[in-house]
Amino acid sequence: MIRLLLFLSGIVFFAFTPSVRGQAVPFQGWTPSSPSVAPVGTCRQLVELTGLELSVISAELIPAKGPTPEHCHLFLMAQPELQMEVNLPTGWNGRFYMFGNGGWAGESFDAAGRVASHARALRAGFASASTDTGHSAALEPGASFAMTPQKLLDFGFRSLHVTAETAKLLVRRYYGAAPSKSYYEGCSQGGRQGLTIAQRYPNDFDGIIAGAPALYNTGNMLARAYWMRGMAENPFPAAKLGLLAERVYAKCDGADGVKDGVISDPLRCGFKAAQDLPRCVAGKNEASCFTAAEIASAERIYGDISRQGKRFFPGWPVGAEVAPPGGQSGWLGQEVRGANGGSVWANYGTDFLRYMATPGIDPERAISTFDLDKEIPRLQYLQQVIDATDSDLSAFRQRGGKLILYFGWADPQVNPRVAVEYYDQVATRMGPSTGEFARLFMVPGMFHCRGGVGTSSFDMATPLLQWVEAGAAPASIPASQIASGKAVRTRPLCPHPQIARYSGSGSIDDAANFRCVAP
Repeated sequence: MIRLLLFLSGIVFFAFTPSVRGQAVPFQGWTPSSPSVAPVGTCRQLVELTGLELSVISAELIPAKGPTPEHCHLFLMAQPELQMEVNLPTGWNGRFYMFGNGGWAGESFDAAGRVASHARALRAGFASASTDTGHSAALEPGASFAMTPQKLLDFGFRSLHVTAETAKLLVRRYYGAAPSKSYYEGCSQGGRQGLTIAQRYPNDFDGIIAGAPALYNTGNMLARAYWMRGMAENPFPAAKLGLLAERVYAKCDGADGVKDGVISDPLRCGFKAAQDLPRCVAGKNEASCFTAAEIASAERIYGDISRQGKRFFPGWPVGAEVAPPGGQSGWLGQEVRGANGGSVWANYGTDFLRYMATPGIDPERAISTFDLDKEIPRLQYLQQVIDATDSDLSAFRQRGGKLILYFGWADPQVNPRVAVEYYDQVATRMGPSTGEFARLFMVPGMFHCRGGVGTSSFDMATPLLQWVEAGAAPASIPASQIASGKAVRTRPLCPHPQIARYSGSGSIDDAANFRCVAP
């Protein structure tokens, strides 16, 4: 009942639901080699840890049910309103696992995705933890929580360290031993959180998985506002997304040596909207061509953004225009407004301006009056709080940490080029041996964290554990494309800058016929 009272409802993580789906599913290929560790005290005794800064709301021993083992289930609150859930299995594998948030965070702990993540960790024997980052999305929807300064700081970074430290305290008290290894996994906002931890709190985790990291949060939000203002001036019709995808894939699909409905590296195909899209005759607007305004709209999205005379944010790579079988274009509901008139980009951009960058602005006019070249007084402060762009990971590396990043090349919600550019910056700063502790795996055809037309079902956690505990760096990661519950295609995911190259013979749906090679 406590959960129902405190955590009323969650937020929507993804704005599209394609019929061909996949997602990161951790621990599929991992079996713990160490014996399980039993508690040295009772679950109920953990309520005694309540103090000035921490309140243990409940500590309940949950019996085994189906594949989920017996475990101690805790809800806690740290000052001022940072709520956490921690699960401690009776048969512990000696390790700690924490997972991150999506969107503006504040999700309900009863949300299906969170319940499933805790259940997977428990089945594998991990002590696990999660947080709402200090606010409830039900009570403070969108970014409205940011009007309270401490909640903004908790969202930005504090909640991550506090949750990790609190969970480890509970682990030590319950089992009489600290975790042998600690792991973090998150996607989208959760990916940004993972990089924040590596940069700010390098001693918190031995291994970190950062998927589709919204690491340049401020730039991403301002770019959305810039693009949506352009879309308002030159709308791009949803009815022509199919034609746009057709032209993009005709130009780019075969650039990697095989036409398979997937673009392996969008940055190398050379698509130019002004050159490669059929232009309507002046004064005409037909289904088989694009007007000058429509081409200008596409050019605005694909082109780099400048601010005050300098490059500010990378243009969008091609690939997300496509619709998976039975699904809808990745652009629909994101850049291009859906049937209900909504746009994820517009919603995020408006929330960022209204509650973070320019508090008090009229939300109805936030996008229409937005001028990227004008001064944004709070921008530098926000960059310090909610961005994770520091390329100096030397402290994380020195403590032996390992980092896996992944990103869908067809992500329509967070720009994949930001992660590629960040990794390249890390490699430049950390030197040619960067791959010894950090690797980026781009996922051709995948949308935001999941779905799309690529092989978007994979397990990043098992390779990370093997890397941390056995020193085996992943040379590639197996991935599948799932349709109607079955794997219809397999491919290797390759460490950047390598791509999966077809051998020239055999099925293009079999990973055995692909090799990771330099582009």
